[in-house]
Amino acid sequence: MRCLINWTRRRAGLAGVRRHPELDRSAALRARDIKRCQQFSHTPCGQAFITVFTLVHYFTGAVAVGENLAWGQGRLGSARSALANWIASPEHRAILYTARWRDLGVARAHGSLFGYPDVTVWVAQFGRRG
Repeated sequence: MRCLINWTRRRAGLAGVRRHPELDRSAALRARDIKRCQQFSHTPCGQAFITVFTLVHYFTGAVAVGENLAWGQGRLGSARSALANWIASPEHRAILYTARWRDLGVARAHGSLFGYPDVTVWVAQFGRRG
């Protein structure tokens, strides 16, 4: 997913984003909570959106963050399918193509979700400090 995001950004004339361990952990927390609470949401389990970013200490100083979520069953859960859906959605495309992003965290959860077997959930978190 990380390579696909950077390839897409570069094709759009934007700089790539670098892997950021804190955002990887934050994205993993979001994916885990989506699976645990069975809620496909930026605020699963009733948590505030910023909770996962705060838990991993990404928020220090001036920070901007964004997040894209995707899920699909079987082949529709592939990284390429998730990215294609983000590009097709004006709101998700805007986050993906935000020029100011420098950092990227990616995670996925797989299993029986939302009453369906073989589901993959993707979380891509973007950020910039300072």
